[in-house]
Amino acid sequence: MPVTAERPHRIHVLKSVFSSPLYILITIVAAIAYYELFKYLVLISNKDVFFITAPVYLIYALILSAAVLMTTSIYAIAKSLRAKYAGAEGGILSIITSSLTGLVIGCSCYAPILASVMYAIGFGTLAVSDAISFVGDYQNWLLVLFIALNLIFIYYQLGRITRIGGVHKRKR
Repeated sequence: MPVTAERPHRIHVLKSVFSSPLYILITIVAAIAYYELFKYLVLISNKDVFFITAPVYLIYALILSAAVLMTTSIYAIAKSLRAKYAGAEGGILSIITSSLTGLVIGCSCYAPILASVMYAIGFGTLAVSDAISFVGDYQNWLLVLFIALNLIFIYYQLGRITRIGGVHKRKR
């Protein structure tokens, strides 16, 4: 009977990532960076008034999930480089979700950006005002959606890490 190495489960990969002081430090630095990005987006769009209309616990949950996603992405890239296998590209996703959320949860900071983008695409005045109203009315649910997306990407990234060392070897 041949001996085969069993792939680690996602929870074991997560434990190995956060058992390293380096990756804990990366998570803390990423969380601080995401918080500062969020704060900057709110301040710049609200004329230096830090005013948010979303629950603070959702904001912190988003920041934490984005930081964990960034850390697992960095871990996947480092592991793939050491194992000489194809890497992971999930780090940009955490930046996108936290940036979009910074635009959504400010008082009305998303309105000019969203309106400009929608007008450039070719939407009319009524469609733009409906979209801005939708974002304002459902900002908490959109925030939960971004957190869920981060968690899904973390799950996916952990699955990719368990497969590093499989069949996708990088050519020399």
